[in-house]
Amino acid sequence: MGWAEMAEQGITYSRVVAFLKVILPLCALALLSTLFLLSRNIGGGSPAAIPFAKVDLEQRAREQQITAPFFSGKTSEGHLVRFTAERALPDIDDQKVSKAEKMDARIDLTDGSRITFSSDVAQVDSNAHTATLLGGVLITSSNGFTIRTDELTSAMRELYAHSPGRVTGTGPAGDLEAGEMVISQPEGAEDATLFFTNGVKLIYTPVK
Repeated sequence: MGWAEMAEQGITYSRVVAFLKVILPLCALALLSTLFLLSRNIGGGSPAAIPFAKVDLEQRAREQQITAPFFSGKTSEGHLVRFTAERALPDIDDQKVSKAEKMDARIDLTDGSRITFSSDVAQVDSNAHTATLLGGVLITSSNGFTIRTDELTSAMRELYAHSPGRVTGTGPAGDLEAGEMVISQPEGAEDATLFFTNGVKLIYTPVK
């Protein structure tokens, strides 16, 4: 029916407008419904509808790194402790743990001596306040010890470090090897000690 015919049949302008106000919204609703159905069909309603979403989230989490993190403080015995790293990355599965790269630790003892730890990789547990150095750990002391091991867990607020596996190195008395090592200050003692156990071998080198 054309506009002229509608006018001839006595349909007024206001009635035409009222008619359009009803028809046009219905048409728009029909179009929106069609688009909604199409969008559901494209995605299939599964998580795979957003490709790489999980990978992207994991990548973003890995990118939340800290450059040049450090921790410093004083133990209850008065020793100064400092841990530094090149960078640290959070563990996606455990927020209390972070992975550190190029870890260095330095302990300045109250007697004036010094102990240092270093490794390429370490895990820092912020809940337990420990740093576990892994793979190619180098331990040195100002009184003449140079020790290597594969794993060393050190407290970050107290003077305590433990290597649960084989350690090798040199000391003032010569070359040494042991199955375990502990660095601590026993209760009542004035100085820190390096305590070797579990099959200790020492090749004595006489001082010339």
